[in-house]
Amino acid sequence: MFKAAIRVNKFTSIAQLRGASLHAQRHDETGKARVRDDAEPGFGLAWSKAENDRDYLAAFKAHKSELGAGERKGSPLCLQAICVVSPEWVEKAGNLHDPDNPHNRQLFDQAKAWAESWGGEGSVIATRLDLDEKGGAVVDVLVSPVRESRGKPVISTNKALRELKEATGERNEYSALQTSWADWCRTNLDSEIVRGTRKEITQRQHLSPETYGAVMDKARESVRAPSEGLWDAIRDTDLSEGQTEALSGLLALKGEITRHRAEGSSYEPPRGALTLDRVGGDASTDPWPFIEAIRSGAERIYDTAHRCGVGLRENMGDRYEAGRDLFPSLSDRMHLAAVVAKCGAFMARMEAAVKNMLRPDVPQIEDRTCWPQEAPAEVERHEMNLGLTAPAVREETRPEREGDLTDRASRERDRGSSHGL
Repeated sequence: MFKAAIRVNKFTSIAQLRGASLHAQRHDETGKARVRDDAEPGFGLAWSKAENDRDYLAAFKAHKSELGAGERKGSPLCLQAICVVSPEWVEKAGNLHDPDNPHNRQLFDQAKAWAESWGGEGSVIATRLDLDEKGGAVVDVLVSPVRESRGKPVISTNKALRELKEATGERNEYSALQTSWADWCRTNLDSEIVRGTRKEITQRQHLSPETYGAVMDKARESVRAPSEGLWDAIRDTDLSEGQTEALSGLLALKGEITRHRAEGSSYEPPRGALTLDRVGGDASTDPWPFIEAIRSGAERIYDTAHRCGVGLRENMGDRYEAGRDLFPSLSDRMHLAAVVAKCGAFMARMEAAVKNMLRPDVPQIEDRTCWPQEAPAEVERHEMNLGLTAPAVREETRPEREGDLTDRASRERDRGSSHGL
């Protein structure tokens, strides 16, 4: 599974366009520092409406002349959309820095096509895919949408973004861009590309393109660096029974994080000792031995997460702070929260399924009435936050009363004590 992400800067002055041109042409100190030792400065794929593909001020002037467009005082002249996909997707087809790599060419072309899909035909004034840096798979697109105002063409980035927000159903323009770019990549590049982490969840600071590139380089190196000495350290360390159990649980959770990251919405909780098709009996049969056997794998993960302080209830806020000491990566905590919720939802689903199978002649039990009742809603929320599903329009829910919270906490503590029908 690969990720798609977008970053956007608004250019509101000629000075910003001139500065972006200097950076693209590697005339500024930051641009020079970004170049690899063995690369030619400015090497890459580039296009613009100007004679010089990296002269953005000239491209903007040509754009205005071509469309006869005016400007609104104080409004952005254009948007710089930094279109990103996982470098591993580019490397599927060849070298990350090869201009003849078909994935580099597809990414370059599709970034421009995507921007014009919502900005309007001819709204892109320049595009650039740098191949002289350590990183890759990042296309800079300068888009200057033109809309009609009082019968005249006027540059209007705000109106274009509002239109995109309405089309995607997202609650803000930034999320609309993220969703739109990911959907475009999935349709036009690779069906395995998914939306990256939402900005309102990550709480990241807005970085300049140059700083962002440096951070991306460091992150790629960190992700690809092998974990040396892990098995040697485990082998040579004396662990008590409790420490061994704790380590086993931690590794199990990390394994599920990795699997959820790879499988996304297709993730299924670990299997139990029994499957649903092997359940047999009648109305007098105790359902709980079957229920516990079927969901034993999921319950093991659910209980382990609870012991580690990253259970279902600990992750019911939007900040994903629980478990920071054990799981420093926000992405890991988000995937783990989804894993725990999916295990909980599976547990509730299997309780209802077994009971309904053994008692077909009585009113059927719904999943939402089985413990943990909050799990299905948490699955939906975590998948939306991870960009695995589109956000749904939800009705406003009433605030929980103090009694509701007390009852729910009591159910969490006594979850295993009520095994009756």
